Amino acid sequence: MPYDRLAATAETASIYLDLIEAEESDPFAGHPRLSLENLGWICRTIQEKGADLPIDKPSRWLGFVQGCLAMRGLIDVDEERGATRPRFHRAYREEGISVPSTLEAPEKE
Repeated sequence: MPYDRLAATAETASIYLDLIEAEESDPFAGHPRLSLENLGWICRTIQEKGADLPIDKPSRWLGFVQGCLAMRGLIDVDEERGATRPRFHRAYREEGISVPSTLEAPEKE
């Protein structure tokens, strides 16, 4: 099976699921969208049914999970960029897609 964008997304979701399942407490447990339970469900759904979802949904969901994990301090945005970028660049190359140039956010003063 080729390593494509969906495979890269599912691999990343698997890593995030491990982080989610390792957490012992959830300050957002009562929130239907922000709870670790829901974030875990999203990651499992990406892994198990990603190919059956609309083409953009796994990426959007992964971004939502990343944002929630970053806000909880479970991942660092810059570290994740470094970890996920090679994974997705590999997928682009294997799909015959040009690797996009990097866009950097402006520095804060």
